[in-house]
Amino acid sequence: MAETFNRSAHSAAFEVAADLLAGSTHTVVLAGAGMSKESGIPTFRGEGGLWTINGEPPLNQYDTFSQDPGRWWERRLEEGRSDGFAQALEQSEPNNGHRALAELEDMGIVSHLITQNIDDLHRRAGQTSITEIHGNRYWLRCISCERRWPRQEYTIDEAALPPTCDHCSGVIKSDTVMFGEPIPPTALRRSGDETAQADLFMTIGTSALVYPAAQYPIEALQRGLPLIEINPEPTPLTELATVAIPGPSGQVLPALVELVRKRLANTVARKNHQED
Repeated sequence: MAETFNRSAHSAAFEVAADLLAGSTHTVVLAGAGMSKESGIPTFRGEGGLWTINGEPPLNQYDTFSQDPGRWWERRLEEGRSDGFAQALEQSEPNNGHRALAELEDMGIVSHLITQNIDDLHRRAGQTSITEIHGNRYWLRCISCERRWPRQEYTIDEAALPPTCDHCSGVIKSDTVMFGEPIPPTALRRSGDETAQADLFMTIGTSALVYPAAQYPIEALQRGLPLIEINPEPTPLTELATVAIPGPSGQVLPALVELVRKRLANTVARKNHQED
């Protein structure tokens, strides 16, 4: 059972964060593995992480794929996806944090989400303006033109591997970014453009150590923007944040949505009163 977060102990931080969000017109969010962990998906790094226990995968994954993509696809289709991590992904559901973040988008506050997670939970929760900077385990991508497709919508001919793109004839791979593979330029460009337009930045469940994703809150801080951090443990950004709430997103974000809704409702009521 998840430990109950003591909201009252951080009431001042909640108020500051709610004020910032209610006053924002273009909040950009960077979300990390902490959000997925709350849905039962193991992290890669840190205590109990898959790579901490089993060791990191080969650092030349993309080279292996590039040298013989047909053979890579053969192995992938032969092996299937029966490992523990895949099972955890299949069984996972969006948590209250995912849903609350999608609500903030619906309210017109969160304009864009940059996620390091590959589990599709943000999309399933209803998030629409999203850059999956490390890819999506359930999508495919052309390495030439960067077009992407949900895996279930693409038929792979096992007699003609590797699959190729109907638009440019480029090789298709899993959308997940491999070790040694450059982040797709489209993802980097969108993340940079959204950060440049932000008037508020928020990080959720990320250690802020993995680049290039970790550069975006730094860029926001360098522009003098306020930064909200939500993370159970301190990170390199904690001391730099305008407000840091040390709790799980599944408990912190719904509480923030509640406070923001009240602030927006009060703003509308005051405006209506003035017009009367």
